[in-house]
Amino acid sequence: TDLLFALSIARSDMCVLATIVTCALAPRRPLPAVRTPAARMSSPSPSSTADTVSKLLALVEPTDRGIAASDSTRAEASSLISALEESWAGTDAFASPYLLRNTEVVYVGQSSSKGSNAAGGKYRGRIGRALFRTDALFQHVLDDVAVNVVQFRLLGLVPGQAILRGAWRRDLDQPELASLRRNSSRPLSPNTIAVAFEAPRVSLFGREGRFVNLQLGPPSSVGLDVTYLDERVRICRGAGSGVPFLFRADSCAQPGAPLNAAAEQWRVCVARPPLRRLPAAAAAAALSAACALGLLRSLVPRLAGAFVSAAAAVALLRSTGGIVVDEARDDYRRLAAGEQAAASTGGG
Repeated sequence: TDLLFALSIARSDMCVLATIVTCALAPRRPLPAVRTPAARMSSPSPSSTADTVSKLLALVEPTDRGIAASDSTRAEASSLISALEESWAGTDAFASPYLLRNTEVVYVGQSSSKGSNAAGGKYRGRIGRALFRTDALFQHVLDDVAVNVVQFRLLGLVPGQAILRGAWRRDLDQPELASLRRNSSRPLSPNTIAVAFEAPRVSLFGREGRFVNLQLGPPSSVGLDVTYLDERVRICRGAGSGVPFLFRADSCAQPGAPLNAAAEQWRVCVARPPLRRLPAAAAAAALSAACALGLLRSLVPRLAGAFVSAAAAVALLRSTGGIVVDEARDDYRRLAAGEQAAASTGGG
């Protein structure tokens, strides 16, 4: 009996050993990979965002800053912009070294620019583009000011520029954000800034304001939500419209860049005292008369100069500086003025 019991135990041990050996030698199927929450939430690599930026810049380059973009191009640009914004969400723009610098406007995602454009106002509308051929378009965010610049040639001949300069603020309270949003359903991020622009400066017959240098038109105000920054570009959205703007810095921010000298010309112009409107119009009319009386040698320049100068005189008298006067967009300025008045009353 003892012998049979021992043999039974040995047989059982052999079965267990055989099972273990069989399992060990059997081919193993790989387990499915499980992505951790950290892996799922990881941001795109720097190389992938750099590739996206390069693709976006190449896409919008032939579109005249978005005005000539087809619907398909605009849709693709919107997709690339959204991808960059998602990759950068939650980042503090004011801690970035790339916010304060000169930039060139290279794309505005506005569907139609018949009357005006969100970058450049009436100068970039259909009639404005015909009269004032755009040479360059800038937006600079600097330590103490924000500056919008449209550099143009009146009728393709006379160089000039329009400049909007204003103080910008951050850390806006809820009433200010609500006013800047107007009827937009898009929430504004903590990277939103408000800019209160002075009346525009307009220079003609040169971009440094030596000959015709006016300050005319209404003050204005805008809100911009900074949604992406890197060493090459800045992306913002209009606070009240949600329209995306793409700015590039590598073309103008550093000395030696192709547009750096042009990007700095606004400083010389605003440093000069502006002329009154009537003396400037009289100067333009005098140039027109000089052309018509034959003080220029060739007939073609004489007629062209007369026409251009006359057009400049009319434009100076009737211009609002290219600003689109829209009362709905002026809520923020009225709110700020009301707060100042209330503070003055309380202080008195």
